Amino acid sequence: MLKNTDIQNFLTRHRAKLNPEEFGFSPNNRRVKGLRREEVAQLAAVSVSWYTWLEQGRNIRISPVALKRIGKVLLLTDTELSYLEGMVLGGNESRQKDVTLPREITAMVDGLNPHPAFIRNDSLDILYWNESAKKSIFDWSEISVSERNSIKLLFLNPDYRKKIYDWEKAARHTVSAFRTYYAKAGKTSEFEIIINELLCKSHEFRDMWDDHNVNVIGSGQKELVENNGVVNSYTYTSLELEQLPGVYLIFYLKI
Repeated sequence: MLKNTDIQNFLTRHRAKLNPEEFGFSPNNRRVKGLRREEVAQLAAVSVSWYTWLEQGRNIRISPVALKRIGKVLLLTDTELSYLEGMVLGGNESRQKDVTLPREITAMVDGLNPHPAFIRNDSLDILYWNESAKKSIFDWSEISVSERNSIKLLFLNPDYRKKIYDWEKAARHTVSAFRTYYAKAGKTSEFEIIINELLCKSHEFRDMWDDHNVNVIGSGQKELVENNGVVNSYTYTSLELEQLPGVYLIFYLKI
């Protein structure tokens, strides 16, 4: 049911953001905010029934071209359109569920010392890390393998949470990226197990998940609280490994 609900909420939220007058429609006598379903269908040159079934997450034949037209009407960003396509059309078939990291990859991560670096997959499981990451970010070796997941730690582990200086900003960004990965991977059960656990255990996650924002990790800046209480700033970059789709190298550089 997650898929159907996510598609419906995502599309209706984006419809609600649009101003009917900017599309040539009267703002009068409206029971819902934004564009109506029939107006989106008209602008995207699809039938009202087809668009309604799409919002409901029904199993219908989907044209990628029609989906792009809908994305254009809803003013979706490239990332948002990619998310919608993943949710509706399916995810990355080349993605590997069980990954064995080649020795040259782990050696590269070790070689990045003294800069923090680690390997994670798209469901945010931490697969490998170097000594600098262990000291500056978190010592994942102290917890069980099943708990070595960035988004679970972010919401459920107080010690990990204390390491993130601007926790809410980092949490919102992580949730929006996780939603994007979820769609790209094809809504697999490993994601849904994590989502359902967090929905049950964290009201903060529930609120952020319900926003239906999507984003990518990419690169940026993050502040981490060291063990001595000093706040250090880092730039970070996320790079997908070409030979392992859905697996990423995360590299931090202190500034």
